[in-house]
Amino acid sequence: MPQAIVFTLRPLTTAQVAGNLSRAAHAAILRLIQQADPALAARIHDDNGRKPLTVSNIWGLAGEPKVIVDPARDYHLRVTLLSAELEQIATDWTPAALAPLDLDGLAWRITARADNSAEHSWAGRATYQELAQPLLSRPNQLPSVWTFQLASPTTFRQRGLNVPLPLPDLVFGSLLEQWNASSELALPDEVRRFAAECLAINRYDLRSVASPTSGGVIQIGAVGRCSFRAINPDRYWRACIDVLARFAFFSGIGAGTTRGFGQARLLTKTDQPRQREAVDNGDTLSD
Repeated sequence: MPQAIVFTLRPLTTAQVAGNLSRAAHAAILRLIQQADPALAARIHDDNGRKPLTVSNIWGLAGEPKVIVDPARDYHLRVTLLSAELEQIATDWTPAALAPLDLDGLAWRITARADNSAEHSWAGRATYQELAQPLLSRPNQLPSVWTFQLASPTTFRQRGLNVPLPLPDLVFGSLLEQWNASSELALPDEVRRFAAECLAINRYDLRSVASPTSGGVIQIGAVGRCSFRAINPDRYWRACIDVLARFAFFSGIGAGTTRGFGQARLLTKTDQPRQREAVDNGDTLSD
């Protein structure tokens, strides 16, 4: 059952920190998994393929190289879990039970946890069967346009290069890989071909954002909004695209989703005016 958790946290002291703590956040979450299941943590760490979780940067660091953090201010960390065993482990991740997280040598205290959209719009859960309803129930109405909010830098790996553009085959190809790695309800590889040949970028409001990776290497990603329109009306393939679009909330999009990249969600028509500001710096995800 995919799950998205948003933690509220505060540093224990005023300090200067790096503007990107996503690797430290990922390491902290991996340590929590290791405490419960060392073998699972080792598999996640060692596996070069798709990981069964995503970890955001610390929201609220403003995207600057160095930031002064305030113990009187709330910051947020979003973690999504794509497997039942991780979800079970995370039931114990409550503010009362968790010790302060060590993020690059600074202790952060968890003060709250949001598990559903009523508590935070970036939190929630669904079963794979629920996400697959466009295929399983074959509704009369299927969308032909899908609009995503790319809330943190989104990029893709292709032929050894980073591609910081949300091209249809890259977006839905990455979603397809993660879906088939996570769900028992496999989708056909031809979904990628449909995306490449039958989806067109409809509208977009994107900008590039530079984000540091390990060793200080800068990686470029796209943030903002991007819409895709199906130019082929085939209902089966549109249903497959709709399943993957709904899954993006949990899986993220593209490369580096365990270290803050690719935080994304499908927007409805009512969401889009409210999310027009989306992300100014690729760091803060509005509630």
